[in-house]
Amino acid sequence: MQKNYACIGVMTGNSLDAVDVVLTCFEQEQIRDIANHCKTIPLQISQQFRLLKQQLANNQGDIQAIYNQNKKNFIALHDAYIKLVAETIHEMLEQNNIPASSIDAIGFHGQTCYHLPPSIAPKGQQPNTLQIGSGQMLSDLTGIPVAFDFRSDDLINGGEAAPLAPVHNQHIARDLKAKGIFPLAFCNGGNTGNIAIIYSDKVMGWDTGPFNHFVDYLTRNEKNEPCDYDGKYGKQGKVNYQLLQKLFNHAVQTQNNENFLLKTPPKSSDPAWYKIIPELTDKNIPFENRVRTTEFFSAYIFAYTLHFSPVGTPDYFLVFGGGWNNPIIMEDFKSLLRGETEVLPEHKEIFAKIKNSKAQIEWSDQYGYNGKFMEARIFADMAKCLLTKEPFSYPETTGCKKPTIGGLLVHPGNNNPLLWSRAAKGWNQ
Repeated sequence: MQKNYACIGVMTGNSLDAVDVVLTCFEQEQIRDIANHCKTIPLQISQQFRLLKQQLANNQGDIQAIYNQNKKNFIALHDAYIKLVAETIHEMLEQNNIPASSIDAIGFHGQTCYHLPPSIAPKGQQPNTLQIGSGQMLSDLTGIPVAFDFRSDDLINGGEAAPLAPVHNQHIARDLKAKGIFPLAFCNGGNTGNIAIIYSDKVMGWDTGPFNHFVDYLTRNEKNEPCDYDGKYGKQGKVNYQLLQKLFNHAVQTQNNENFLLKTPPKSSDPAWYKIIPELTDKNIPFENRVRTTEFFSAYIFAYTLHFSPVGTPDYFLVFGGGWNNPIIMEDFKSLLRGETEVLPEHKEIFAKIKNSKAQIEWSDQYGYNGKFMEARIFADMAKCLLTKEPFSYPETTGCKKPTIGGLLVHPGNNNPLLWSRAAKGWNQ
């Protein structure tokens, strides 16, 4: 008889707003959430991570150099982060009267701080990816086995190390296909957007580029607010198409100064490539218009990327991630797919091809999958697949050379010393 698995998934995204945890039961082909919990990340931790990311951007991701220069500060940040994750897990289990001993594993992603995938690594420079977080410390604090460092195996195997959502999306699409909801796309809108298209028995997925990133930047820096809540500023503005064109052409530049938006999948992006172009902060353009334009840009590039789809524009879209809570972005996306809104002249032909007036765009919750915890559930799924030795990335999703099983498994009391991912800068030395 096939074993059922109970795994916890943990995610702290690029927005650094909260720790999301979900407990998911895997019963043969069925995937069912049992409990979830969310805990705000203290400002001190989020600010220190942003500072660390800036330092890493400045030294090409050399975490070992930063660690050597200021070990005390790094350890203080790292340990505070892991303790926060452990507290979030403890609270979820306590609130739901679930014993830790009933959990098979925790899937812990860690905090991504640098990403240089093969698609954009300069010639002669080794690709690398950096996620910070000790699986061993988390296992010791929770008393539960921890699966972690999920991206390294894929990158070492020639892949982009991202996105990891598509295979999880394929797993939960099984029962949707049985209900006739097929082919379909899963659309994640966080700081970065990514898409997975499930068709036939295949899946293809890639990062679309910035989603909340520029909107949040403007509201944080000019209004001291974390986001454009409910689109309150964007509702007062108008799309500036000159700014839109500048954003499309210049605001998402890889380390090689290539336009990421034009690159063909598989591909993954890094917020370090999202450029604050001069026009974005130009006070001659009203603040509300700049916010409105960045919101339109989020939806615009998400729709634009559909011309890479191998099956055209699907009829069903399941959206998840906090960015879609902005009603302006959601409505823009729907209008763009229906061909009801103006686009840049150079993109008219592309948008004409992706138009699908029948497309149904709904929250994943409408189909029984809690969108708020979709990303966290990915890592519950990865933990389960590591336990059962199932691949979680494929050439079609990350560009890896062959299907790849991702992650390391540690138990309480083991002695795994890793504080960051194996595929960080210098992994091949």
